[in-house]
Amino acid sequence: MPYETPPWTQTVAHRGNSGPMPENTLIAINGAIDLGVDMVEIDIRLTSDGIPILMHHDRVDRTTTGTGLVSNLTWDEIRTLDAGSWRGADFSGEPVCSLEQVLEATAGRTALNLDIKTPEAAEIVAIAAAEADVSDSVVITGCTENCVRTVASVTSRVSTLLNLDEMLVGVEPADAPAVALEAVDLAKELGAIAINVPFALADANLVARARVVGIGVWAYTVDDKARFLDLIDIGVDSLTTNWPERMLPLVGNRVVTQRIRNS
Repeated sequence: MPYETPPWTQTVAHRGNSGPMPENTLIAINGAIDLGVDMVEIDIRLTSDGIPILMHHDRVDRTTTGTGLVSNLTWDEIRTLDAGSWRGADFSGEPVCSLEQVLEATAGRTALNLDIKTPEAAEIVAIAAAEADVSDSVVITGCTENCVRTVASVTSRVSTLLNLDEMLVGVEPADAPAVALEAVDLAKELGAIAINVPFALADANLVARARVVGIGVWAYTVDDKARFLDLIDIGVDSLTTNWPERMLPLVGNRVVTQRIRNS
């Protein structure tokens, strides 16, 4: 069954609790779960032998003790790297994780936003989520139109979000809001449950249009409290942040004062 957002603006932990912890690691994921987030976002790339792992950049250099392109390294090579010490001695020895490890470690504990960083990962990630029997608590994002179609061709059990990156290439900033509105209709046509947009593009007009066609608006990556509250107030369905510990109380306060937002 498709993923269903809660009836409040959900808080998504960007790469786990990545503000104070090493991103895309189990310690950051568990840290976010302990805070009570609605969902954890993680980045997925493929190793040279086709194993989906957690890594944002195309090279391992930035967040591990290794060097080289993820796509040129095997899982056996990558799994030995230290992915925590770059954030401090307290995190030394934290390993790179495979998607399989994360699906097992988080099943029944949190929803996951699987942000694929390369198109070829779409089919593999969709199959992994379906086979792990966590379809109702997973979404796949980072998706272009072709990616959404690929996931749909593999399984009807895993939800997708349509990202605007490809549609915004070469578009002037002033024209970007119009592209976002067009993306709403495309997402509906493709069967995506929402569009996933940079927070600067999330406004009341976009939310209203999405409501009309029956899809959601998810926005990333929001670390400013005032902007976070503004986006809650206009009805954005999901907000991704590096600092969930700072943002979760804001959602709680809005739920108390406004009760549950009408759809």
